[in-house]
Amino acid sequence: MQFGVFVSYFVLGNQPGSGGSAKTSQMFLGLGAMQVVASAVVRWGLLPKVQEAAKAFPLFVVGMSLAESGCFFGLFLVPAYKQELFFASILGIAQFVPIFASRFYEPPKR
Repeated sequence: MQFGVFVSYFVLGNQPGSGGSAKTSQMFLGLGAMQVVASAVVRWGLLPKVQEAAKAFPLFVVGMSLAESGCFFGLFLVPAYKQELFFASILGIAQFVPIFASRFYEPPKR
């Protein structure tokens, strides 16, 4: 997913953006940033509380997609802030490196 954000940004990000009003741009920037913040809430607030892998996986996918959507908000809705939302998206996805997943699996018994 991290690589997909880079591909999307560098392929789709070269398109010229349409200018919008500053107030509308600020609103969409806030929405894009809130998605990345919501992904952090899922990662650090909800995932540690889940005790089963089958219940954690949907939260993992939702959190990753929330983090990734910040990049697309920047590309399509707020081109003036596409770099900021791109980097926020990268950081949001990076927090989902599955180091927490080892607690769901027991080591094989010999």
